[in-house]
Amino acid sequence: MELTVEPLKVLIVDDEYLIRNLLRMRIDWEQQGMNIIGEASDAAEALEQVELLRPDIVFTDIYMPKMDGIELSGILMERYPNLKIVVVTGHDEFEYARQSVKLGISDFILKPIRASELLQVTAKLRAAIEQEMGREYELMKLREEMKQSLPYLRERFVNQWLSDVIPEDELQEKGRFFGIPISSGEPGLRIAVMEVEVAVPQAKISAPEVYPHLSEPYHQTPETLQTLQTHEAHRGPQQQHGQPQLSQHQTEAHRQPVEEIHILLRMVGMKQVQAFYPQDSQTIIVMDPHNRIVVLSFGEDTEFANQVQQLQEELQHTLKLKGCEVDVTVGIGQWQSGWGRACVGYREACRALDYQAFVGKNQVICFEDLVIEGGKRRYHSDAQLLQQLQFYVSVGAGEEAVLLLERMLSVPFSDVSQFRMAAMDVVTECQRAAIEQQLEGEHALNKEAVAAIFTAGHLPELKSMLEQHVRTVSDVIQAKRQAKEGNLIDRVMAYLEENIGNAEVGLSSTAAAFYVSSGHLGRLMKKETGQTFVEYMTQLRMRKAETLLKQTDLKGYEIGQQVGIPDPHYFSVLFKKHIGRSMNEYRNVKT
Repeated sequence: MELTVEPLKVLIVDDEYLIRNLLRMRIDWEQQGMNIIGEASDAAEALEQVELLRPDIVFTDIYMPKMDGIELSGILMERYPNLKIVVVTGHDEFEYARQSVKLGISDFILKPIRASELLQVTAKLRAAIEQEMGREYELMKLREEMKQSLPYLRERFVNQWLSDVIPEDELQEKGRFFGIPISSGEPGLRIAVMEVEVAVPQAKISAPEVYPHLSEPYHQTPETLQTLQTHEAHRGPQQQHGQPQLSQHQTEAHRQPVEEIHILLRMVGMKQVQAFYPQDSQTIIVMDPHNRIVVLSFGEDTEFANQVQQLQEELQHTLKLKGCEVDVTVGIGQWQSGWGRACVGYREACRALDYQAFVGKNQVICFEDLVIEGGKRRYHSDAQLLQQLQFYVSVGAGEEAVLLLERMLSVPFSDVSQFRMAAMDVVTECQRAAIEQQLEGEHALNKEAVAAIFTAGHLPELKSMLEQHVRTVSDVIQAKRQAKEGNLIDRVMAYLEENIGNAEVGLSSTAAAFYVSSGHLGRLMKKETGQTFVEYMTQLRMRKAETLLKQTDLKGYEIGQQVGIPDPHYFSVLFKKHIGRSMNEYRNVKT
């Protein structure tokens, strides 16, 4: 959509025909981007003409019978605030005409009318009108963009609400804006989190055409696809739990169909969940930052769990793909009394979902089923300690992880079932760390070891097994990290040699090519080479440039292009700075 400016419409008002004709003939109106669409001989006729023709500009004489130009201008400005009015007046009438400034008159023209003055006024008016039109156009575009972004903004609001980052006193106002009737009178809500996963066989990776029935939602709902792709971009590889991780040597052509299948699969699932629930204010359905479908059900807690069970079965049946296993697992939080406790219900639902590692996929897991009744003291998960434990395991810090584990297990558990729940938390964090570091097979989850942990008969035995499990996962991660870092720089150097002519190669793109962070790669380069990434790359390019100067007759700018510095001036300056001589001087010395 582009802004197009049509010729501006001009109406001339004067009781003298000669003056009207003079104004018409004085300049080339078309050349000024204007058309005279009509004339009026008095104020009454002018009011009718303005109502009928809707001009952009009105030129009016100050003295006319019955109603003068000042009074006419006041009426027009009141009715049509955007209308531009120019008063035509003589020298003896100028002081009187100045009264119209208060009305918002755009300009004056003095009689006798000169072409130069008229051209100046029309140019000024056109510039003012085009500026106003530009502002209106930009405002219209912003409103359209906001309208298109509203589903995403609404989803982001709900996720912020679930993450407890919106103050409760702002909740109602923002909820009304997004069409969510949050009020103090609502009885409460219950939340379910659904995870849809698919295991794609290697044979299917490069053949997405085997899923033709997934293509329809792709074309019908591009906005949904864009939202899902945005989620995928923000998640990063560490957050893609339960999904096949492609190795570094697989090509982009092989990765793309897998990603597309996952995105389309979630789109189909999202559409079916939306179709399952009636379009009313009692249910909200969004995608959370981990690409899981979240259902918020308001009102009384009656048949919600049964409905979710039915929905899970329907999703699993509908999303079943030939040659693939599709898993649909749901976690449900407890009923929460009050809008401010939505974050609690969401955390409980996520926690219930996490326990799929122990009870299996394709199930509906209710949080209340995991809470052990009775006993003197219940075990409560400490999110901060668990996050810290995952961090220690992820970086291979086994001793620190074991010390933290001892601290976590030092609480006085009341019975065996209580410390088994703590064991679930520890094993879950170890598994997350293993997935984050892309461990495979037994290293990701040793089923026999985990089974032994959950059948431990007493706390000392359990502590010993958990310590061994934490040490094992930490040691494997540490060994993998050391091996990976040992040859990473060699592979990076070879990659930079091979791509030296690509001006787009930099720290960020290289880090992405090797699936590491920019900061991590930068630190390794400094450690291994004694140079920053930029220093090393510049030195590499200058060495290549020296070789080309010695062995070829290429011109300076051609050499710059071949070493990835297409800007001739910048390449020349950089060469002289690093070599100590200009290219011509270098070549002359060589010859």
